[in-house]
Amino acid sequence: MRVLTCLYHEHNLWIVVLAAVMCLVGSLTSVKLFQRTFSESGAPRYQWCFLSAFTAGSAIWATHFIAMLGYRPGVPVTLDGTLTVLSALIAVGGTAVGLLIASSRNRFIAVITGGGIIGLSIASMHYVGMFAYRVDGIVRWLPEYVVASLFLAVILSSLVIDQVRKIGMSKNIGLPSGLFAAAIVTLHFTGMAAFTVIPLPGVQGGADSKAFTELAAVVAMIALMIIGAGISTHLVDRRTRTKSQEQLQYIALHDALTEVPNRRAFSEALKVECKKLDNHGRPFALLMIDLDRFKPINDTLGHPIGDIVLQKVAWRLRHAVRRGDMVARIGGDEFAVIAYGLISEEEAHALAGRVVEILSRPFIIQGQVAELGASVGVSLAPNHGNDPETLVQYTDIALYTAKRTDERGYRLFEPSMQEMIQRRRFLEADIRRACMREDFKIAYQPTIDSATGAFTGAEALLRWTCPDRGEVEPSEFIPIAEELGLISRIGAGVLKQACLDAASWPKHLDLAVNISPVQLLDPRLPQTVMQALEVSGLPATRLELEITETALLGNDEIVMRTLTKLREYGIRISLDDFGTGYSSLSYLHRFPITRIKIDKSFVQRLPTDVGSASIVRAIAQLGESLQMKITAEGIETDEQMAFITEHGCNDLQGFLISRPINASKIGDLFHREKSKAAA
Repeated sequence: MRVLTCLYHEHNLWIVVLAAVMCLVGSLTSVKLFQRTFSESGAPRYQWCFLSAFTAGSAIWATHFIAMLGYRPGVPVTLDGTLTVLSALIAVGGTAVGLLIASSRNRFIAVITGGGIIGLSIASMHYVGMFAYRVDGIVRWLPEYVVASLFLAVILSSLVIDQVRKIGMSKNIGLPSGLFAAAIVTLHFTGMAAFTVIPLPGVQGGADSKAFTELAAVVAMIALMIIGAGISTHLVDRRTRTKSQEQLQYIALHDALTEVPNRRAFSEALKVECKKLDNHGRPFALLMIDLDRFKPINDTLGHPIGDIVLQKVAWRLRHAVRRGDMVARIGGDEFAVIAYGLISEEEAHALAGRVVEILSRPFIIQGQVAELGASVGVSLAPNHGNDPETLVQYTDIALYTAKRTDERGYRLFEPSMQEMIQRRRFLEADIRRACMREDFKIAYQPTIDSATGAFTGAEALLRWTCPDRGEVEPSEFIPIAEELGLISRIGAGVLKQACLDAASWPKHLDLAVNISPVQLLDPRLPQTVMQALEVSGLPATRLELEITETALLGNDEIVMRTLTKLREYGIRISLDDFGTGYSSLSYLHRFPITRIKIDKSFVQRLPTDVGSASIVRAIAQLGESLQMKITAEGIETDEQMAFITEHGCNDLQGFLISRPINASKIGDLFHREKSKAAA
């Protein structure tokens, strides 16, 4: 009751309200500044701790002197300047020590000790400030109110620290700020209830000192300026941190090179769309895009050009998709698109086709022309799934199918594709087992001289019979072995065994072995070939390595070094499947090619197809002018053989002559032929 009586009858309530508002503003600012100590370490932690203590001490100080301006003791008053300054130092210093302890890891010490010191600092500031309050009268203190004020200050300050530690860096600081303001205000007015003034005889009541009012006002204004500085510091820091967080978030969610969203942003966006699909039924399409022939651009034109290409790809994609669709880079040369609200398969086909078309246009960069292409897989939600994992899986399946089977460059997911992928996975496992067990076999297809009909040698052909699925076509398992990184191991085994077999043939017969483009890029290939020759005893001049036109694309320097070294050893080089690839005549001049093999697709249409006939005649003439031998493969009829022989091809190969046969039979065939010739 005494507290309320003192507050109502002995104070100007408007000034009391002003003091309370000042106290609350200072408390909010102090708590917010103190929160920063939990996110800092080392020197910055101490700096933030001191800044919050400086603001809190100023709030305590300002509250006291603003409230004292509203106190009406009924006698003249003055302020002791020394004790006034001392009270400010106590408020700031004591609060600093308390907050420093309150920021420690030990919660018990932080709450009890830190909170207790802050509470005692508030009390000490108040009572030192009251001793600086000089009145013309007799001052009496009520001890019970003094003890109560101390108790309230300590308890409430400890609760403040406890709450601040609980919320951490949370924005919800209302409760701890209110408790801190309550600690200051309750201590002040409980302490004022303990303070009574009995006027001296002859002293005129109500004659408050003008000097006191002016000094108190100056003190309060200084405190207000300090609190204002604290508020400004907090606002600037918050704005800086907000901007930094936005920048960090942008960096975390965007690709640094292309500035489109990255894989993380894509994954989060896909989750959000799947949730919207569940909640609101909003459909969308997912596109996965894999660039074709990007690696050769990096290898030939350099990585800086490759980076510019990726930037331009991202730019083209943003313009190919619809407004509002998301384009993301999810890998080195892999992109993804979330097409929001896309419903029909027709729309999906149109969008995928537009992406393929725009990425197929040449890129002109620093005077260099880079030609890419793209394969696109598409899935529709909810038609093909309604969760991120399923949609990504199905889109990947569609992309895989597009890269291998679709001339358009894109495919929309179909359930039947899963069977193909499942078969591939089983094949991968079987190929790995076959490689470990060395289950691969070799068949040999003979070649004959077109003029004499005598055997000139044979081509080694890789064969594999899977225990579970029977004979597997080389066109199916060899690309998989290349992707798995097993082809070099398999190829080395084939080369070694073929050389061992050929070493037993008549010495005038040659051996041809196919070399994968992957093997050709292996710098160890010449060494592998020479080891096979040394182990078998087969002369290098009897070995011919067959490569394809695609093996020559985009890796000129590496391929040139390898082929040149092989030719130095005496090994001949044959260009297989000529006419089906890029068929650049520059290859025949630049690379050490010794033989051209006409692809069977032209031979099989002879002699009735005019176009094929013209191509075969042109290749035969080209070989003659370049002094290269010509082999025609795929001969199955007498008419084809007659045409080929007439137009000057050196060697013939095909089912009409012989189907591929195993090592023992080819050896018997060659030896019978030798015996016939001798007879």
